[in-house]
Amino acid sequence: MIPDRPKAAHAENRSLFRGLFLVNFAITLGFGIADAFFSLYVFSLGARGMLLGLPLVFYSLSKIILSPFMGAWADRIGRRKVAAVSLGLYLFVSVSYLFTTSLTLITLLRLLQGIGCAMFRPMVVSLVSECTCDKRRATVMGTFDISFYGALSLGPLVGGILKDLWGFRGIFATLALLCITALAVAFISIPSHKDASSQPTHYETEHLWGLLNITRHSSLRGLLAFIFGRACGISLLGAFLPIMLTARLGLNGTRAGLVMASSTLVMTLLLRPMGMLSDRAPRKSLVVAGGTAVSLLYFLIPVAAGFSQILALAVGIGLFSVLSQPASTALLVEEGSRHGMGATVGTFNSVLNLGFVSGPLLGAGLQTTLGLTAVFYAAGVMGLGAVVLFMVNVFYEEGGQTWKQPMTVYVSMSKKLQWSERMDIEGQ
Repeated sequence: MIPDRPKAAHAENRSLFRGLFLVNFAITLGFGIADAFFSLYVFSLGARGMLLGLPLVFYSLSKIILSPFMGAWADRIGRRKVAAVSLGLYLFVSVSYLFTTSLTLITLLRLLQGIGCAMFRPMVVSLVSECTCDKRRATVMGTFDISFYGALSLGPLVGGILKDLWGFRGIFATLALLCITALAVAFISIPSHKDASSQPTHYETEHLWGLLNITRHSSLRGLLAFIFGRACGISLLGAFLPIMLTARLGLNGTRAGLVMASSTLVMTLLLRPMGMLSDRAPRKSLVVAGGTAVSLLYFLIPVAAGFSQILALAVGIGLFSVLSQPASTALLVEEGSRHGMGATVGTFNSVLNLGFVSGPLLGAGLQTTLGLTAVFYAAGVMGLGAVVLFMVNVFYEEGGQTWKQPMTVYVSMSKKLQWSERMDIEGQ
């Protein structure tokens, strides 16, 4: 029976991966549908000015502040319990949207949605990382991310159809149905023994000070710098590229939508092949190459002369973004295996969401003072700066390892020499 144990474990991991893929797809699709029309919904309820932006601010701040702590909590109490709490919270929020039109309650629900998100992503990545070996880590993580980017691409399209057919109630009813599906699949596919993490429990993130100090590790610090710059670029592109497409290039809605969707579509199609490449090529080099190329393409956006050129740039941005995506995720999982998966992924997501918030704020200031062109130049500069910081931290880490190794040998040889001399003296 012993030879059957690896087969049983492999079958369990495959079942878990498929279940998590469906859970992530359902949750991302559901909230992708709702979030695409959320601002329009609260506007229809009479929200103006601060009331229009407050739910979005609460949602973002809750993810930024709570993600590291929720990730560390998942490391401590187990993945299955956190899955139940986060998906249950998602379900409560989605059902509540159906039965309230109070802007105050909707703002609080948006806060709860952010808390659920802060729990969900670290838990999912932690479980997926346990389904694979080191040699196939990037392939598996890249394949899993298809569930995110594919659902993200479909969200606005499905949401638009639902809104035309059944209005906002149709959107929130679909969201509730998808949350129920995700919760049921999670209970079926996540084994009960996942309540006890398979990783050691003596992480430095068990205490608050340790949680705050994990960023002192240069390799993780480099990843955080890279993802912050990347998130700023993505959010700047999402917020200001539509203005460039319609106001400056004069594209109609169909062509503008095609340009906006092309980057995500390319990423979705190439995630698995690029994951396989990341398992064979140096991952840090892929991160540097992809990040540098995307940043340089940002500089070309203001000089694009028409639809074909801007479409080619969007496809190129998607192509080089996916070059670094599985590699950076695999590097993140490596860091998580050392410092605590939940806490590491939570910290990563906190910085990611901080970049998503900072990008549009910076872009708004630049557009007001220097014009629309400056926004895309800023995205390029920030992207290149993030790549440089990543390279510096990687060099520092590898240089430190190179320095520590001969020092360790030197100290060991010195101790042996002292011991030999002492034995000679005692022998005399």
